[in-house]
Amino acid sequence: MITTTEKLECLYRTAKSMFYPGFYNLPCSALWHPDSQNCEKAGLELLNVCSVKAVKIYTALYLLPQLLKHKSLFEGLKQTFPDVIRSSTFLTVNCFITCAVHCILRRVLGHYRAITVAFIPAAVGSLTSIHIEKYHRQEILAIYMASLALECVYEMAVYRKLIPPIKGGEVVLFACSSALLVHFHRNKEIKINDTMDWLMTKMLSCRRSDVAQKYLLTRLRERLTTRLDELVIRNFSHYKSSVCQHQLSCISNTVNTGLNGLVWGTIIQMCLRLLSSGGSLRQVMRLFRKRSEVLRVSSFVGAYSAGVVGLECLFYQNNMCETIAPALSGAIAGLLFTIVPEPSGPVALYFFCRAFQCAYKKLIQDKVIVEIPYDTVLLYTLSTAITIHTGVCEPHLMRPSYTAFLNYLTDRRYEMLDRNLIDVIMKNVRIAADDSV
Repeated sequence: MITTTEKLECLYRTAKSMFYPGFYNLPCSALWHPDSQNCEKAGLELLNVCSVKAVKIYTALYLLPQLLKHKSLFEGLKQTFPDVIRSSTFLTVNCFITCAVHCILRRVLGHYRAITVAFIPAAVGSLTSIHIEKYHRQEILAIYMASLALECVYEMAVYRKLIPPIKGGEVVLFACSSALLVHFHRNKEIKINDTMDWLMTKMLSCRRSDVAQKYLLTRLRERLTTRLDELVIRNFSHYKSSVCQHQLSCISNTVNTGLNGLVWGTIIQMCLRLLSSGGSLRQVMRLFRKRSEVLRVSSFVGAYSAGVVGLECLFYQNNMCETIAPALSGAIAGLLFTIVPEPSGPVALYFFCRAFQCAYKKLIQDKVIVEIPYDTVLLYTLSTAITIHTGVCEPHLMRPSYTAFLNYLTDRRYEMLDRNLIDVIMKNVRIAADDSV
């Protein structure tokens, strides 16, 4: 059993080893760009590759919402073209500056330190490039990278045996995050985020104008002619709370919302797979080979949507406060997160970061705390530096999906990094730090 003193000593040595020098006679081409001996040539090749890949990624990312809004392909491309160019430039500049700073530090210092292998180059690249993006996109990127960084820090702590693995922690984390997000979404006390608000609206409403309602949900409802439908929906369709704002009865609204969530759960999985594969439809078709996994995720979204709406109606019928009911229903429905197949931690962490962002803005709005200057930029810079450092120096602790993204973005240059040399450098600086204690 590791004592608290030993844990603190391990943290101290790890932090101290980040600043100790490693090899002196190791060129950056041996570690960072083994495919080319010339730094300038390697940087230009990376710039060319990343620019093409970034355009593919952001075209799919920005075009999908336009198509879901019933816009034509030409109209969607015309409207999203400026955003695609801007975001692609941001991502390309980020990769190029990270590589350039790595080579410059190696030439200036004459040796490697653990903190100069990836942490400082990624921090400088992120700090420089994030200003290219629009402000609302900066928030989205910062929250996503913060969830990645939190996962990396947690995996590093577990790997070093500083903390034990928390079983079922992602379920509790998602339930708490769901309570806050549903509360803020229903009470409109603060604007959550355009993307998250759109997602919550799709999951927790069943408007007949929705694309899922129009094309898929109608067919599902026509087939619901079972005995359960006759006994429950038809015989109890007149029950509705006076507080509820939906047009249908409470039971009908719950069933329709659950079916709507089921359909949107499948659509969201297809969109995420399309984005992660850089717009490859072949990867989307491969998703349906994992039918059990797709069904479990879609079932969770449907059950979660129906659970939140149904519990809200139940609480309203029992005269519960309109402020507490959404939060409590979101927390209870969030326990259904156990349905989601592994790995489910990234989803829980992302929702937690979103909930934390909403709580942070609410506290600033109520003047409980003071807003930190450049908080979004600092959060993105620090999170990206931690994530890239983990991916380069300890890739076994990196999220597999983000590893695949880095490989796709750099055209397999990420997996060409000499891991043996990186391990030797990290081991060398740890020995130097331990000898100085």
